[in-house]
Amino acid sequence: MRQQAWLKWTSILLAAAIAAGSPAGFAAAAQSKLPMEGATETRVANALAMEELAPSVAPLGAEVDLPSAAAESADAGISEPQPRSLKSETRTDGQYSMAELNSLSYEELTDLLVSIEWRKIPELFKYNDDTRLFYTDENRVQAIVDRLQESGSRFTPEDEQGILTLVEVLRSGYYLGYYNKELSQLNEPAYREKMLPAIKAIMENPAFAWGTDVQNKVIGATGRMISNSTVDPDIVNRLTGLVRSFVDRVDALSDDYEASSAFHEVLKGVGYVLMWRMDEPDREAAFKGTIDAYMDQLFRMAQHGPTSEDKLWLTNNAIYYAGSLGRYYSEPQQANRVLTDVMQTVPALGELYFVAADQIAQHYAGMDAYGRPVDIDVLKQRGKEQYLPQRTEFDDGKFVFQTGSQLSEEQLQRLYWAAKEVQAQFHRVIGSDQPLEQGNPDDVLTVVIYNNPDEYRMNKYLYGYSTDNGGIYIEPDGTFFTYDRTIDQSIYSLEELFRHEFTHYLQGRYEVPGMWGQGPLYKTGLMQWFDEGGAEFFAGATRTEGIQPRKSVVGNLRNDGPGERFSVADTVNSQYGAWKFYDYSFALYNYLYHQDFMTLDRIHHAIRFNDANAYEGQLAAMSGEAHTNDSYQHSIEEQVARYDSLTVPLVSDDYLLTLEPKPVGDIYSEIAAVAGLQDSSTHERESRFFRSFELRGTYIGGTAEGKEQDWHTMNSLTDGFLQALSEQPWNGYKTVTGYFTNYRVDHEGRFVYDVVFHGKLPADGDAGKNPDDNGVQLPDGGTGNEGNEGAEDGGHDGGQPNADHEPNDSWEQAVPLDGTGAPVSGKLSDTDRVDVYRFDAAKAEQWNIELETEQAQSVAWVVHHESDLNNYAAYPTQVEGTSVAGSVDAVPGTYYVYVYTVGNGEQSYRLVVQPGTGQVQEPDLPPFEETEPNDTPETANGPVPAGRPVIGTLNGCDKQDVFIIDVDQPAELQIELERQLGSGVNWLLYREGDTARPLLYPSEMEGNRMSGGFAAEAGRYHLYVYKYTDEDIHYTLQVQH
Repeated sequence: MRQQAWLKWTSILLAAAIAAGSPAGFAAAAQSKLPMEGATETRVANALAMEELAPSVAPLGAEVDLPSAAAESADAGISEPQPRSLKSETRTDGQYSMAELNSLSYEELTDLLVSIEWRKIPELFKYNDDTRLFYTDENRVQAIVDRLQESGSRFTPEDEQGILTLVEVLRSGYYLGYYNKELSQLNEPAYREKMLPAIKAIMENPAFAWGTDVQNKVIGATGRMISNSTVDPDIVNRLTGLVRSFVDRVDALSDDYEASSAFHEVLKGVGYVLMWRMDEPDREAAFKGTIDAYMDQLFRMAQHGPTSEDKLWLTNNAIYYAGSLGRYYSEPQQANRVLTDVMQTVPALGELYFVAADQIAQHYAGMDAYGRPVDIDVLKQRGKEQYLPQRTEFDDGKFVFQTGSQLSEEQLQRLYWAAKEVQAQFHRVIGSDQPLEQGNPDDVLTVVIYNNPDEYRMNKYLYGYSTDNGGIYIEPDGTFFTYDRTIDQSIYSLEELFRHEFTHYLQGRYEVPGMWGQGPLYKTGLMQWFDEGGAEFFAGATRTEGIQPRKSVVGNLRNDGPGERFSVADTVNSQYGAWKFYDYSFALYNYLYHQDFMTLDRIHHAIRFNDANAYEGQLAAMSGEAHTNDSYQHSIEEQVARYDSLTVPLVSDDYLLTLEPKPVGDIYSEIAAVAGLQDSSTHERESRFFRSFELRGTYIGGTAEGKEQDWHTMNSLTDGFLQALSEQPWNGYKTVTGYFTNYRVDHEGRFVYDVVFHGKLPADGDAGKNPDDNGVQLPDGGTGNEGNEGAEDGGHDGGQPNADHEPNDSWEQAVPLDGTGAPVSGKLSDTDRVDVYRFDAAKAEQWNIELETEQAQSVAWVVHHESDLNNYAAYPTQVEGTSVAGSVDAVPGTYYVYVYTVGNGEQSYRLVVQPGTGQVQEPDLPPFEETEPNDTPETANGPVPAGRPVIGTLNGCDKQDVFIIDVDQPAELQIELERQLGSGVNWLLYREGDTARPLLYPSEMEGNRMSGGFAAEAGRYHLYVYKYTDEDIHYTLQVQH
């Protein structure tokens, strides 16, 4: 599952790199044979990156992947299917919908297009019914091509004659044609070749030369048009003079943003076609040996192009295309000689060096022009040693920094403590601190920090990830990348950026199931605001003062007048490619947190349970409520009005102080006393510069007043606990953060939370001396430490223990139970994950097993008969709160009860095993048990009888079960799934042979039950039950019709 997700993720990432013309991206894509250049989107398609706002208006000249105009347009992302807005596009002043364009005659349409900017058509590069209708009309498309040819022959240095808009409208069609089969005719070679006369008309115009901004923009548009259509040898040779002119005047033209970006677009357009669209041998042969003059200019630029930091990207691209297109030269080894010369003359392990080395590795079998090996993996390792020599570990190696030599110990410690502040507030808000999936790469978080922005650009060569951002989190690697910066280099400090990216790590680990960009939630196309808004919001986390709006973000909102601001609908439909959506996504998250917390909680719940329908429903409801939008706008006004008094939350110097000596046991006792905790337990961790602790306990509050009010009460109480600790004499309490999770109401109607504190320990503390010997109170009032002494209520009477005896990790070591129902207390941990007990059944009768745990779904059990230790005889069928219970219809013999942990850390439990009251009765409707294999329609179980319970499991690598449901005549079909073990499960119903559209999915969620129904026609259906988390799932199905 994780491997498949990674492969798909890589494909999307590489497609985006190709679209941006990235040398590293092209090199990697060459191995995967990815063939599409879409509308240019420079943001990596499947990584969570914090976009940088440069402190000046200078272009991203130091980046190889120069953004094009299309990158600034509406969503032109790579993932599919194309997202649809919750609300249809509506016309505002000066904007035109595709529906309006469809209503125009061809002449009216082309007259309009040449008179407006392409940004006035917000649905370009978006697939919907109107864009499909627009581009399926071949005569309409031809009319636009003809008008482009006409404008191409008429444009002047001062008037582009609408070429820029015509090109983007055509590019949108070719892009949508690649990704949507309904428009696939646009992607056929013959259709792309319809562009050649128009491209040639532009190039034959005397104004097609470097000069004014208009001329340079037309050149850039022509390069982009070539990328999305095609090119022939004649066009490439005509471009030779243009490229030669730029290389001759590179010192002057490289200072011109429009000229530089246009040069890049030309190289990228030709390169893309020659690399990825040579689908016929004869077509490729037409270029070989016929474009040497063009290649010679690339060689010149590669060897003699600019090397200053702000212009290096131009030379990078020339080196890249010199290598990638070298096979078209009449003597292909000439390109290898050029690349070898570059490696010998530029600084070793620098950008130009790596681009040249990568091209030799990709296209010349890793041998330079002199027959010497070029091992790119060895060079990458040497590069990492040079640019990232420092490794610093925190939290027993679970939190790792790999940094440049200029990063100080103080900086790393500040970032560590910033993470703890963010994490505490994050867990408070989502209400959980349990990872959604075990065994993922993010079990260890790695943070890679370069010395400065210039060295950060090496990341694309050392790790293969984009650097056109301030930072980027790669979930499949459990790693994020960023760089140290000065105030002149970025408006965001390193700590701000770190907080943002660390939130992305928390989102992926604790809130959003599966890998980023995958699954039903991301298919909605509506997760961008949540991902980035949440990261911007939690970056303002503090230790004791909640989550504060950052001045740097509100400052951006301040620049927009009331009429320019995003609505709720605008915000939740936002896509990558525009700066503003980060700020407005923060504003919406901030509004929900402060003024509509239950809606935010429902959004979190829908996301954590991977319920795309519920998630879309929440967003649709918000978008459609005028009151919500008005309140959202008012909250923005309030933040803007407070701008002068706002700050950017950063960690205090208190974290860096040397702590005064204090017994560790006293620290734990005082925290538990101040917070009024019961059942406290602790865990200590080692870091490079200090030791830290985590103290967990249970807080029982007053009478419950509802989830929202109880949350606000607990939030204030937790801040109060921290403030009270800070007022104690010991200075270490000012490093303590706190959060609370697992809301519940006890039998007396009081609200209950699990509360967690984290902080720094003194250097000379007495590690391990925890209060009450670190005992954790169990459901029966014990602490789990009484096992060796016995208990007051019977102890070892009759040989029955009241606590598990280690070792008891296998059936040979099983602890005997006498069948009287006396409770057994036990404790599992990361190093002791299984306890085994046994009981003897003297006759055929039902035995009941009940397991009570400290945390819901933290421990489970299965029962085996001695005759079959490989297949279990029973498992829990009743899950209620912290209790998991069930029964086994026993036959004479010995049974083994395996109690095992499904969580992390210490897990305490109480086990009760006893016989039932009567003989086993044959049920009226025996359960229908699923049998493997049943992962496909061909191997599906069934037909499932109506009214009979279906017992199923999804254990280990078993990801889905498929069942047949036959409906003899039209009837109301009802399906209910009850989770018995695990939570990450869902079901979908399809008509046989049609898996494109589900007919039914859960529409009602109540406790562990997920149900839905609809009026079914007669026929055969396939029911898919699947899991989306890495955990064992046990379930029961009921089908009625």
